[in-house]
This record gives sequence, C-alpha cells and structure tokens, in this order.
Amino acid sequence: MPPSPSNVAARLDAQAAVVDVAPANGPARPRAPRIAALDAARALGVLAMVVGHTLDALLAPEVRAAPAVETYWKARGLTAPLFLMVSGWAVTVAISRGRATGLAVPRGRLPRVLLLLVIGYALRWPGWGLDALLAGDRTVWSHLLAFDALHTIAISLLTAACLLALPWSRRERAIAFLLLAVLAMAAGVQAPLPGTVPPPGTVPAPGPLLALWQAAGGTSPFPLFPWSAYFFSGAVLALLVGDGGGRRAAAVAAVGAAFVLATAWTGVGALPPGDPRLVVFRIGVILVLLAALFLVPAKAAGRLAPLGRASLGVYAIHVPIVYGWSTFPGLGLRIGPALSFHAAFGIALLVLATSFVLHRAIGAVRRGAAAAMREAVRRLAPRVEPGAR
Repeated sequence: MPPSPSNVAARLDAQAAVVDVAPANGPARPRAPRIAALDAARALGVLAMVVGHTLDALLAPEVRAAPAVETYWKARGLTAPLFLMVSGWAVTVAISRGRATGLAVPRGRLPRVLLLLVIGYALRWPGWGLDALLAGDRTVWSHLLAFDALHTIAISLLTAACLLALPWSRRERAIAFLLLAVLAMAAGVQAPLPGTVPPPGTVPAPGPLLALWQAAGGTSPFPLFPWSAYFFSGAVLALLVGDGGGRRAAAVAAVGAAFVLATAWTGVGALPPGDPRLVVFRIGVILVLLAALFLVPAKAAGRLAPLGRASLGVYAIHVPIVYGWSTFPGLGLRIGPALSFHAAFGIALLVLATSFVLHRAIGAVRRGAAAAMREAVRRLAPRVEPGAR
C-alpha cells in the first residue's frame, strides 16, 4: 500500500480541500474589491493544511500524546470544512460578479472541474499496485476511485454552477443551496468512518458502479455526503452576507455561536464525520472564525492573498513531499514519526515555502511557454497584404 496519513484525523483535514477559483471565460465586469476575510481564510487554511500533514507524518509518538498536541489534533478536524466552505463562498462570489449567464456559467467552470478531478485521481495513482490494478483487484481500484476533498469540491462546484445558472433571485438561490446542504447531511448519516473495512461482498466490481459507490460514501475519506454540505453552506454565506462588512459580520458570529451552543453538549468530539450534529457544530465554529477574520485589515489580507490563491498548487506539491506518491517515498517514510514538535513544525514551514515557490515557478514556466507558443504561431502565420482576399 502507498504511504498514507497515519490516522483518521489526517484524512479529515484539508486535502486540498481548498481550491483557487478561476474566473469564468467571457467578458467580465470591472474588478470588484477583494474580500479581505476570504483571502485571510484561504491563507490560514493553506498554513493549517501543510502544518497538519507534516506534523502527522513526523511527530514522535510521545510528543503526539502530549495534552496540547491532543487538543490541537481535535481542532485540526476543522481544516477541511473550512476549505470547503471557503470554496463555496469563493465560487458563488466569482460567478455572481461575472457576466456569464445560463449554460455559459457551468461551461466556464467545466475546465476547473476537470482539472480538480484529474489532480485528485492522479494523486491517488497506485503505482505500488499496478499488477493488482490491471488484474481488477477491488481493493486497489477502491483506493484509486476514492473521493478526496478535491473530488468533492469539483462535483460541488459543478452543481453550484448549474444552480447559479438558473434565473432565480438571490433569496431563491440561497434557499436552494440550504436545501442541498441539508440533503447532503441527511445522506451522510450512514457514511462509514474513513478507513473502515466494508463487509465482504459489499464492494462493487471495478467500473462506473464502484466510482459512484466511492463518490457517495464507500471507503472514501471525503465522500460527497456529507462533505458537500460545507461547500453549499459557503454558497449560502456568499449569497446572504457577501463581503460581510458591518453588521453582517456580527450576524455571522451570532448564527455561528447559536450553532455551536445547540450542538456542543451532544459530545461532538466522539461523533462520526457523517453525523449532522458534528457537521452543524463545525459550520458554527467556522462561521465564528470567519466573523473574526472580517476584522482583518484589507491591506494585511491582500498580502496573504497570493498564498490563498496558490492553495491548489501547494496541496498538489506538498502531499507527495510529505506522504509520498506512487512508489516515491515522502518524508513520512524517509524521516518517520521521530521528531519533536519544534523540529516537525520547522520542517512544515520549510515544506510550505518550498511548495509555494515551486508553484510560482511552475506558473512562470507555463506562462512563458504559452507566450512563446503564441509568438511562434504569430510568426508562422501567413502574412496577408492589405486589400488581399
């Protein structure tokens, strides 16, 4: 089996879960002011994601058992819901600010959806079990087709784009997204814990049915149900709050606090990921956090924006570095769980910096190659004299 997170908590944080939302194709309105809280939330999510994965892979067992680290581990479960909610918020704001309407909305988002799915499945490529994969082994195929955060964001993004393409009012769209979130929570009630071995004979044969089984639950760490509920909750937030300025931030904090108070007494720390009470509790905590981030000055948030926009690239680069990919061993195998907190945290910051720099370098190379190709096409194109047919 491939190098993988050593416990369920690692699978429950943001595996990419954040996604930088590219604007849809077509003419756009004048650039609207950036939402400072959104930029700050994305950057915070990227930091939490990389640090959480690195600590999980490198902390020594005795350090992991320390009370402070155990408390952090419980809070770490909020990372993926944060990214999913922020993604839904960002997608909805971006589409609302664009000029695309009707079918042009999902058509403009389709390239991003496909990119997320390609990266998601590529990161799960089982190079360690190619023979079993070609032989149709259900365990290996289940690993390849399992849904992670990128997959769930991709399908949720496409669903949101289709809904936002409808000629509905803002209130009608908010109600529709709220219903989708409730349905996702209801469908996720029976979702098994990540890593749970299903009963013999319940796993479909490799093929489309297995892919659907994994998308809906199966053995996926981030199936559509209930995880898409966070994305759709972010869409509701975007439609009702917008940039969250003024009294709206206080309203967000009040709603979040109400969600927390209504569910905290139920013992959410011991509930499975698919329990609606845990989902509502996490949404409440994130709403309180976002309300606090509305207080971040726009200038400071603007400096964090490049890190937030690089979330997809940072995720795709840092996961192989930390956990490995295919047959390539990552830090989890090269170093192992043997470091102190300070040493592991220092390596986490180094992994974050390295991933960000590589992301920017890859982007610069891609832009340079595209510019060179356009220039080559321009030079090779036949010149047409003025007035010639």
